[in-house]
Amino acid sequence: MATQTKTYETSIRLTKTASEKMRGFGISERSFFMADQPFQVFLERYPSTADGSLSVALLFSSEQTDRLTDKAAGQAAVLHCVFANHQLLVTNVTLRKAYQALGTNWQREESIQFNNSRDPVPVAFMNLINRMTPAKERSDYVKKRISSWEGYLKIQEQGMDIPDIKTGYSNLAFNHDFSRITLTGCRMEEREWKSLRNLSVRLTGIYGDVGTVLKTKNRAIEIELNPFIIKQMREKAQALHKREVVFSNFAALSQVRRLRQGFTNLEKGLAVNPQLDRLLFEERPNVAALKELPKLTFHNRLNEFQQQAVTGAMSAEDLYVIQGPPGTGKTTVISEICLQNAKKGLRTLVASQSNLAVDNALGRLLAHKDIRILRVGRTESIEEDGQKFIEENVGQYWKDHTLKEITAQYEARTVREKEVAEKLETTEQAYAELQPVFEKWQQAVEDKKAAKAKQQDLRVSMETWQNKERARELEQRQAVNHKQSTEEKIKNLHAAIDKAQNLLDSGQGAEWFEQQRQQTQVSIEQLERAREAKKLSEQLAVLRRDMELIEEKRDEVMARAQEKQAVLETVEDMKKVDSLLDVMAQQKIEEMPAIAFSLSKLDMIRDKVAERKKLEAYNTSVTSAIGYVENLLTAAGIDVAQVKERALSQAESFTSANIDEFLEKLRAMLKSSQQIESAVLTKALIGLYKRQNDIWRRGAMLKAADVYIEESKRAFAQLKKALCGELDKQRQSYLALDERGLEQFERKREELSRIERQAGTLSVSIDVPEDVEQAIADHQNQLAQLEKDQAEFSQAAAKLEQLQADLLAEQTGLEKAEQRINDVTAQLGEAIQRLKDKQQELQELESILSTDPEAAYEETAKQLASLSFDMESLKQEQKNFPLLQSVQKQWIALLESASDHDLDEIRKLYIKHANVIGTTCVASARKDFQDNYPVFDVVIVDEVSKATPPELLLPMLKGKKVILVGDHHQLPPLLGNDTLEETLEEMIKENSGFEEKRELEKLLEESLFERLYKNLPDTNKTMLAIQYRMHKDIMEAISPFYKDENVQLQCGLADSDTDRDHYLESATVKRHNHLMWLDLPNEPAFFEERMSGGKSLCNPSELAEISRLLIELNESVAEAKTAGRIPADELKTVGVISFYGEQVKRLQRMIDQELRLPHLMLRTGTVDRFQGSEMEIILLSMVRNNHNDRGDIGFAKDYRRLNVALSRAKQLLVMVGSSEMFTKQAKKQQTKQMYQHVLDIAEQKHGVKVLQKG
Repeated sequence: MATQTKTYETSIRLTKTASEKMRGFGISERSFFMADQPFQVFLERYPSTADGSLSVALLFSSEQTDRLTDKAAGQAAVLHCVFANHQLLVTNVTLRKAYQALGTNWQREESIQFNNSRDPVPVAFMNLINRMTPAKERSDYVKKRISSWEGYLKIQEQGMDIPDIKTGYSNLAFNHDFSRITLTGCRMEEREWKSLRNLSVRLTGIYGDVGTVLKTKNRAIEIELNPFIIKQMREKAQALHKREVVFSNFAALSQVRRLRQGFTNLEKGLAVNPQLDRLLFEERPNVAALKELPKLTFHNRLNEFQQQAVTGAMSAEDLYVIQGPPGTGKTTVISEICLQNAKKGLRTLVASQSNLAVDNALGRLLAHKDIRILRVGRTESIEEDGQKFIEENVGQYWKDHTLKEITAQYEARTVREKEVAEKLETTEQAYAELQPVFEKWQQAVEDKKAAKAKQQDLRVSMETWQNKERARELEQRQAVNHKQSTEEKIKNLHAAIDKAQNLLDSGQGAEWFEQQRQQTQVSIEQLERAREAKKLSEQLAVLRRDMELIEEKRDEVMARAQEKQAVLETVEDMKKVDSLLDVMAQQKIEEMPAIAFSLSKLDMIRDKVAERKKLEAYNTSVTSAIGYVENLLTAAGIDVAQVKERALSQAESFTSANIDEFLEKLRAMLKSSQQIESAVLTKALIGLYKRQNDIWRRGAMLKAADVYIEESKRAFAQLKKALCGELDKQRQSYLALDERGLEQFERKREELSRIERQAGTLSVSIDVPEDVEQAIADHQNQLAQLEKDQAEFSQAAAKLEQLQADLLAEQTGLEKAEQRINDVTAQLGEAIQRLKDKQQELQELESILSTDPEAAYEETAKQLASLSFDMESLKQEQKNFPLLQSVQKQWIALLESASDHDLDEIRKLYIKHANVIGTTCVASARKDFQDNYPVFDVVIVDEVSKATPPELLLPMLKGKKVILVGDHHQLPPLLGNDTLEETLEEMIKENSGFEEKRELEKLLEESLFERLYKNLPDTNKTMLAIQYRMHKDIMEAISPFYKDENVQLQCGLADSDTDRDHYLESATVKRHNHLMWLDLPNEPAFFEERMSGGKSLCNPSELAEISRLLIELNESVAEAKTAGRIPADELKTVGVISFYGEQVKRLQRMIDQELRLPHLMLRTGTVDRFQGSEMEIILLSMVRNNHNDRGDIGFAKDYRRLNVALSRAKQLLVMVGSSEMFTKQAKKQQTKQMYQHVLDIAEQKHGVKVLQKG
């Protein structure tokens, strides 16, 4: 229901029909406008009208309707409106029953003030309605999606119209563990006998239903008893005065009605969470973002995955899914979530398909002051763990629990009073002894603080002197560098002065420089002519080499052209196709279209000629045979003309192979010494006529031999012509290449003549060096140096005077630099000495600072504070003792003397404030439960995999938030006593047009839980990945079933061998064995047997092996007790299970009638029935063993069934069956691999025992 944030004021208009309706209901139009307070109205949008107008219903509650009229008589008004011309127009007025639901998810509650103005409807009000989804649209969406679940209800509704059957019985017998009874001597009609299966059973003299009919056989009725009735049955059954029984379908009918009501409530939008339908049916549910929570404090010991699941479930706003593989602590997680919810003031519903699962979950809840558990349901259906939480017992439970807690505290406090006095004296003495130690460490801390301050000042001073040291070192380096630079300059000046003086003294003048320059220039020109002549010589060599290559290429091309001419002349004389093909291969001639056509034509002619010859041979043989057989038949008086007419009445075609085979058989028959009957000869003659006719028909389609010869000659001539054409093309291409070569040769020769003429004009009068380029470069450098030397000579006198002046200035600077170095060196020495002194002082301070008095001081201070706090607490506790003892004594007295009235009041208060309610899925739809508990903050559904979607829906409708706990890698729910596969198969047999077949098959492939788990974001799901049930060897067998999950299954047992030790030693089972496969041969002596007229199977060989093994286990338990490994009064729990019900029945019969096993506590059942249970030892009878081609292993092919079968055992799992059947003969490769993995693990653990016949 929406929270109102504002009031909408709108005008309202009425049609004539609406006005008349209102007057008829006693409602005045003015009552809408005269109201002093706004109306609280529920808006429900209708689909738009035919003209597209917005349409809406305004629904008034009965209280709001009473404001309009006093004649409503408990009914509520509904205004049916459309928006026309921006006005709210009421087109009709109706009254609805007050008890009909208001505030559904398809409606919105708003505050509205009506007026009679003509103002348009506020835009905000129109937009509000426009944004709403029409209620019918949402309802239709739910109907469409929920129809996929109809199949479950149709299955359960089969045969629901059976009336109660009442009859007497003559005898009642129990089975070995009192879980079933068998009635005999009942008197009923045949149709009644056939309808008994799955009906509930009541016995006169026993209150309530005693159980459900399992089967009828030979006029005996086997009934599975309800667990809560077993004790009453053992006490009363044999003493019943009236032997009368009633078989009824009432319980099943009631359950289906509740399931259908769940559908209806979802369609009407009555789910507490308005988005429930979207969460259930959308491919990828759009869940709300998780809210941020402070770090949780957990009350159970949880592993990382359990903590993640609890944290995620608490953070989720609408939906959270927890996948719990076998033994991973799902119930512990549920318990923790309930406790966390209770601490937050939230009410939680814990629901499951079975009473056992609900009671198991509630039984694990810790006794905590914030938890108030209430178990709702039929008292007789509730397990022992849940009995203390039922309504009639919670008052007594709370009283007993509280009295126990207070009494324990009262008695403990009496002892505590003396302890407190002694502890107070000891604490005061310890405080006095610790005080001087504290003061000593306090002074040490102060000393260290002073040293720390002095250290800081010293470091600042040291840093100042270090800066001075660095500055003086820098000045020293700079002064030394300056001195070295000045000395280098003086050296260079002396060299320059010497050079200038030498130049002036050399006597070289302007004429000398000009003469040297001219000589050098002439040498350069000669060298350049030599370089050009060398370049032309190289070009001439290249041209001559190119001309030689061209001549060689032309010679090669002309040889090829002549070769092609020779081949052409040869081809003209060739007479065979193979010769032409050889030429094509040798000359690399491709099959051009003309050549390919001629070759194809020749091949076709050759085939036709061959076919003609073959037909002629056939005709000769067949004609000869016809003549021979005609003579035989004519001699026998048979009219061969009629035979021929009959044979040729219908034409047939025969292959050559057929004709050969027929003639061969005919020859063999005719050569036989036995007399041949006329009928056989007639049949043979007909065959000959037909084949002769076919040979003639095929021959008529062929041409004469000489025609084919002429065609062959023409085709050969065409082939030769095409081949010659290709050869001539090749010859012409070579001649063209030769022409181009000649042209290229002439161009090269002309260029050669031109270069030779140019080279003749170049002559050199000097010796040409080997490297001309380098010689030219050297002479050019000499020319440049001459010009430079000439320039320097002209400026030498002025430069000498300037150099001498510069030398004097630099010598003065050198003296100043040497004086600066001496000054800086003295200052640097002073700084270094000061730093040494301060470093010594710093080391002395650091020895003080290296001590750690703070830790001792802090520790001593903590001890003093703790002792002080303890003293005050003990004193306060001493002071409070009398008051607390007095109050608790009064409470004890009150609780011990509590009357029935007191207990009833406690019960009422407890129920009112109960915050964890437990019930089954179906029971959550009972009317009393609906009335008392309509809404829960959180709904937790456990064992989701074992419930059908209609069952799951019932509790989910009640929750603001839903948490689903299950495992889609385990089996889907049972329907009655059958698996979903069995039920579906049976219904399709009875009704091949069963409409929901496909939907149910989809649910077999992927359950609701699996779809949600796969499609929800990672934030809204967790897999519990640490299992604590089974030995790690057993866990390895089921690990592949979870390989596609984000995390892999792990073993949480610290030491599997110790924690899951079965303590047994026998001929078959050793202490180290935890996973075993007793392997039976895949031979007829060990094959399965199918029950006559039934669908179930059994395997006598496996029965015998299990009998032997049970006796051996019983003896080994006895031996372990004698050896002290097992307590003498302990029974080893053993589950004997199978995939097939018939095998289970025979196992049970064998245990009841043939075996005596005092040291074992045995339970049998199908794998499907055993889901959710665990035993120390599990024996699995696999049953299937055959040589059928189909390789069918029935139910055992479902990996989920194998997962359940393997994961029931805690200490030891023994599989009994043929490994070859399951790992090699199974139909699907995936199935083979699944069982091969189990076999491989068993072999690795030395657990495979191959059994032989006898």
